[in-house]
Amino acid sequence: MTPDEVRAIAFGKPRFGRRGYDEDQVDAFLDLIAEALAGRNILTADDIHYVDFTVMPIGARSYDQAQVDMFLDEAETALIALRTPPPPVAGEAPPPGTRKWFGRG
Repeated sequence: MTPDEVRAIAFGKPRFGRRGYDEDQVDAFLDLIAEALAGRNILTADDIHYVDFTVMPIGARSYDQAQVDMFLDEAETALIALRTPPPPVAGEAPPPGTRKWFGRG
C-alpha cells in the first residue's frame, strides 16, 4: 500500500437507514496514514487499530463503516510490514564494519 493509494481511496455511503463514520474525521485520519506510509510521522499500527470515529446520524454525510474498517485493517497490516525489518538471509555475511563482541567470563 502506498501513500498515493491511501489518498485515492473512495468509500461508499452507508446503506439506506444505516449510520456511518464522519467523513471529515476519516479523511483526516487517511492523511495521517498516508504520511506514516511515506515515513513522515510516527503513527503506529495500534493507532490505526484503535481509532474511533464519530458515528453520524442517519442521513448525515458519512462513509460506510464496513468499508472503512476493512481498509483500516489493510492499512494496519501495511504499516506493520513497512516497519518490520526483513529477516536475515541464511548464510548472508554481516554488513561491513559490523563486529561481534564477546565478553570474558
